[in-house]
Amino acid sequence: MSILKNALDSIAVGLEDFESPDERRIMSSTRNIFAGILLLFKHKLCELSPQGSDEALIKQRVLPELDATGAVNWVGKGKKTVDVQNIKERFDSLNISVDWSRLERINKYRNDIEHYYSTQNSQSVKQLISDSFIIIRDFIVDELGDDPKSLLGVNGQLK
Repeated sequence: MSILKNALDSIAVGLEDFESPDERRIMSSTRNIFAGILLLFKHKLCELSPQGSDEALIKQRVLPELDATGAVNWVGKGKKTVDVQNIKERFDSLNISVDWSRLERINKYRNDIEHYYSTQNSQSVKQLISDSFIIIRDFIVDELGDDPKSLLGVNGQLK
């Protein structure tokens, strides 16, 4: 499975959770959609990672290695990947645009429900999920150069 497929699957499951009549599924929706967003971001970083770098731009640890010619190459090490803050720093450095304030509101709610509890009402949470799809749409168009309808599917049916 590719990171992009994993991202699209997470978003699809999040959308299914969102459309469920069970109020408890709204938390699952938030988690899945947020995970999908981060995976979309990591997909972009993978696309930009130099060939032979073991996807250096998504790895937390990146170390220099000498190649056969003596040139220094930066290579990703280990399985740990970048978190939200690392992604933000790398995107800023690479001039990749994201509405970080919108994403931070979604992330705050996600952190609240995963580590404590949230005082937000159902309507506020639905607005956050709506904001998630704005981030997804803008990123697919602006940074992946793709059509959201073709990538995600049409009429809410994700690929």
